[in-house]
Amino acid sequence: MKIMIIGLGLIGASYAEGLKLAGHDVYGLDHDAHVMEEAIQKHVILSTSSVDIIKTCDVVILALYPHDNVAWVKENGHYLQKGQLLTDVSGTKAKMMQAIETILPQGIFYTSHHPMAGKEISGFHARSAHLFHRANFIIVQGIHSGESDENILRGIANDLKFGKIIVTDATTHDKLIAFTSQLTHVMAVCFMHADHEENTKQATGDSFRDLTRIAKINETMWSELFIENKEHLLVMMDRMEDELKKIKKMIQEDNMMELQTYLRQAKEKRKSFDIH
Repeated sequence: MKIMIIGLGLIGASYAEGLKLAGHDVYGLDHDAHVMEEAIQKHVILSTSSVDIIKTCDVVILALYPHDNVAWVKENGHYLQKGQLLTDVSGTKAKMMQAIETILPQGIFYTSHHPMAGKEISGFHARSAHLFHRANFIIVQGIHSGESDENILRGIANDLKFGKIIVTDATTHDKLIAFTSQLTHVMAVCFMHADHEENTKQATGDSFRDLTRIAKINETMWSELFIENKEHLLVMMDRMEDELKKIKKMIQEDNMMELQTYLRQAKEKRKSFDIH
């Protein structure tokens, strides 16, 4: 297939590198001229990459922040051709998809998706063709989804070596992501802010490193994602506060039996996530 990727940051460039290795003709666009030059020099994208190439592509992948995806379609939607598949890799869906669906040119298919993978560092230089190995892949259907969209996206997921693939709608996606992704980042950030000890750095172990790795956060992107999805994220934060109150009460009251049951139930539930 001919694939155009808009935005060559961590995810966009990793897609480009991986899909090119899989045998696709991959083109790319980025607002940073230095990134474009390096992407062509390192054969991450084809040297003929230009906005006009969009007209010849089978799939156009938006790899920008949610509001930038909408702005791009507003400004460049006229380059899209009937029968093409437009998709995106954004971390939130409902508001962005509704905005894009409102302005999408007639005859363009649009099905979103979310690669559940990333790094604590961002940008073109952080890319990796192997970033998505066995990661989860969420296909998000909308009012402009075409009959073959799911199969095309499943093909892309397989080419990039993703693992589980699920299909859902935008609202369900945003509810899931509020818990599995956004709340975890909120907790990691709060964990770091809760540190007021002088010698913490000298007393950390694997558990600390595992819990706080994602606190090395892209503050611009995640601020937008948190606020974009605040309706669902705030509900999940309330749930977490309730659970913290429960375990705090057990510890305060020396309730060993109840505490052990609470810990055991969490352990068994977490083990079930490892069964494929």
